[in-house]
Amino acid sequence: MQIITSRDNPNVKRIAKLTKRDQAKKEGLIYLEGTRLCEEALASGQTAVEVIVSEDKKDWAEEFTPGIGPLVLSKDVFRKISQTVNPQGVALIIKEPELTAEIPRRKDGKDIYVVLENTQDPGNLGTIIRMADAFGLTAVIVSPTTCDPYNDKVIRATMGSMWHIPIIRKSMDECFEFFENSKTDTLAMHLKGDELCSCSLRLPCAYFIGNEGDGLTDVTTARCSKKVRIPMHGKAESLNAAVAASVIGYELSKLL
Repeated sequence: MQIITSRDNPNVKRIAKLTKRDQAKKEGLIYLEGTRLCEEALASGQTAVEVIVSEDKKDWAEEFTPGIGPLVLSKDVFRKISQTVNPQGVALIIKEPELTAEIPRRKDGKDIYVVLENTQDPGNLGTIIRMADAFGLTAVIVSPTTCDPYNDKVIRATMGSMWHIPIIRKSMDECFEFFENSKTDTLAMHLKGDELCSCSLRLPCAYFIGNEGDGLTDVTTARCSKKVRIPMHGKAESLNAAVAASVIGYELSKLL
């Protein structure tokens, strides 16, 4: 099995371009790196288009992607194209999955949705996806102005949960039409809302998290059935978007 030792190799140059999200997105692909991320993707049914390993990880490729001949790089070359500080020597190119087209519903009607309007930080989005998976939420819904769910920082922050929970991209109009038809409560997370502990929560429920700096738009806030805030007894004025989403998600998950 040939080991590529030059970064000028055409295949290495091609992979290096795909490590940039903009280029991979144009080609309908995703670059994944790291043992756990790659194994989670494969275990969740994602199909590898290409396998890239460092010379000391050939056994990994034989075990997890036996039907695909890997591109084997020297440790030095792999390090040069890596997107991580401490490369593990394992990467995959997979086809970009289509986001779920329709908003799903549970058979028991106990749906919980977290809706993100114009959330921009990839770390926040990834953490919220991971939280939604952990607490058994029905789906994560992102607005067209929310950051790319397949950004490498998002995927890394999900720790594999990306593949376990539906992610839907919908406009706010589409969300409210669905929630009205399905008689789903809608909660706007807002600093001027009622304290969470004083609110009567019921399922099905959707709660809305806004932009990290500006919060929810006034239009979206006005369309929600309630405004809710998390009581804080310290001096901080607000919580990180992912932390706030997790607190509400946990409280609602108690109703499952």
